[in-house]
Amino acid sequence: MRALLDFLLPPRCRLCGRSTRRQPLPWVCQGCWLAIEYATPPWCAQCGQPLAAPAEAIASPGHRCGACLLTPPPFERARAVGLYRGTLREILHLAKYQGVYGLLAPLAELLQAQFAFHWGDIALDALVPVPLHRQRLRQREFDQALVLARGLARACGIPLWADVLVRQRATVSQVGLNPAQRRQNVRGAFALRHAERCAGAALLLIDDVYTTGATAGECARLLRRAGARWIGVYTVARVA
Repeated sequence: MRALLDFLLPPRCRLCGRSTRRQPLPWVCQGCWLAIEYATPPWCAQCGQPLAAPAEAIASPGHRCGACLLTPPPFERARAVGLYRGTLREILHLAKYQGVYGLLAPLAELLQAQFAFHWGDIALDALVPVPLHRQRLRQREFDQALVLARGLARACGIPLWADVLVRQRATVSQVGLNPAQRRQNVRGAFALRHAERCAGAALLLIDDVYTTGATAGECARLLRRAGARWIGVYTVARVA
């Protein structure tokens, strides 16, 4: 069926326009996919922010950025597969805003590919996706963080707690807001269910993009309040 459709309606890359006939993905060509810019060290040991100094100029692998030293986030570690620019940004926009649901599975595979590198030293109890509000879910028709977390949970054999966090209040888009506005926008937007599960648990929040950490921080605060002993944040991309 795929071969017939390719013959009748030759697929083209939604990013560059090149043919994707006989390629793994009909929406993004291999050339564009391979152009994804991955996050590489050195980075802040806590929030994962790429550091400008070369690795040899950083004395400790536990080096933290100025923001984390000044105001430590409520999670132990945040990491991302790639940088939210160029090809990866366009791929995420295709998935989220143009409804190309089929891109979420290969994005989840990116999370899986680097999972052991980032989280192999932690015995995780569960993955917790950052939820969408039902209003946004009706518009988009899928919850990208849940889809990513489900794919990762299956691949890594880690329980998925999709019902622990809920978004109880709709928020305006975070795009264009400064860090303070982002924090205010998500304050009180989430609620916790089954809080008793979190006591003493090591949890990994899953989302698509880490920008300022406002959303992840709000979710982590709730989990910490419920007694989680360790919290990490794992995203497909982060703003550098």
